[in-house]
Amino acid sequence: MDADLTLAALAGLSGPMAMEGMFGGVFWVLLGMAAATYLTRAAGLFLISRVSPTPRVEAFLRHVPASILVAIVVPNLVQGGPAERAAAGVTALVAILTRNLIAALFAGVLAVVVLRGVI
Repeated sequence: MDADLTLAALAGLSGPMAMEGMFGGVFWVLLGMAAATYLTRAAGLFLISRVSPTPRVEAFLRHVPASILVAIVVPNLVQGGPAERAAAGVTALVAILTRNLIAALFAGVLAVVVLRGVI
């Protein structure tokens, strides 16, 4: 309860009515965000079930996961230090040698943790 009062004081609110209003507002915001997330995902599945994609669209959709992965990894490599770059090399090497993405993932995480401690 003390933490709730602290949060209300930090928000500039006082009294039990203010706390109820603050936490009631948070509940409705969270509920609205959950509904928006669900509706956008459900709408995408609904639309793709109604449309038969052309071969060009299918080819595009096949490359989306790789594009997202590159968009996540490349900025981290550019901004990262030698430990991150070396760990990326270890990950790529394990992926090429084993063709097992889970093994490459674990090797990369282990490599970055160890190399950050060493380098």
